[in-house]
Amino acid sequence: MDISIIIVNYNSLDFIKKCIRSIGEHTGGNSIAVEIFIVDNDSNDGSVEYLKDQARKNDNLNLIINNKNLGFSKASNIGASGAKGKYLLFLNPDTRFLNGDLADLIDFYNKKEKTGRVGIIGAKALNPDGTLQLTARSFPTLARQFYESYFLYRIFKKSRVFGSYFMTWCDHAGEMEVDWLAGSFMFMKKEIFNSVNMFDEDYFMYSEDTDLCLRLHRKGFNNYYYPGFMIEHSDSGIASRDTAAREAGIWKSRRLYFKKNYSAVHAGLLSFLYVAGIINRILLFAVLAVFKPRGLSKLRLKAYFKVFGLYFGDSKI
Repeated sequence: MDISIIIVNYNSLDFIKKCIRSIGEHTGGNSIAVEIFIVDNDSNDGSVEYLKDQARKNDNLNLIINNKNLGFSKASNIGASGAKGKYLLFLNPDTRFLNGDLADLIDFYNKKEKTGRVGIIGAKALNPDGTLQLTARSFPTLARQFYESYFLYRIFKKSRVFGSYFMTWCDHAGEMEVDWLAGSFMFMKKEIFNSVNMFDEDYFMYSEDTDLCLRLHRKGFNNYYYPGFMIEHSDSGIASRDTAAREAGIWKSRRLYFKKNYSAVHAGLLSFLYVAGIINRILLFAVLAVFKPRGLSKLRLKAYFKVFGLYFGDSKI
């Protein structure tokens, strides 16, 4: 088996239908063998019934059903444990392939392996409206979190300093070595994934991809962005339909990332920067809501108040 595709599904019926269909259209003909492992995290939207039917029709589609939502990291590890492929492709269900064949990924991997140790390869991702999704990034630092929290990366997109986290200053049309790649599409050798102890299951969702790339980087592996393969990703389409829960979840996981990889002091400073940014947003939208009480500002104001409780709460998001 050449490639094992690992997909964690949670109430994503409409998305995963398109995802599975697109995989079949970009497998390089008969040149490579591909299997799919779908790990369902206790969906209740009809996904399981649909996937069971697909598994009956396709011997290379394997369905694993969890009796509760185990999160992305643990479910991904479960899928990878049963995979037989030399390579693993971790793929979000709200993606679909647009351009390129899976065989191209193997060719690109082999080319890069001639010059160094290859960790993870990521594809070029587009939003549903066709705009670029910034999936190739630099490792988080407290300074970069400040630039993100205060939207400086949007104001100074071409700055190598303020645009460093999302790499907004560089040309995403060409291949490049990067620090880390978003977990919506991560291609790597199974033996390498196993050698760094897979995804850290302390992360329920978010930052597990950054953490994995950092561990690979520290062991001397290089991660690459490869625009020769292109996907569409409906970012946040299924991860959390509650925007406040999604934002709090992202930053809680990032706080854990800093604590694990740096120190508790770093994690505390991150929280300070984040909370300060939230307070600024609340003040801004509070003023705007006075002039437009029924507008979007009031909804955002309500959402940011909700973020506070979720961010400092103990529940997983």
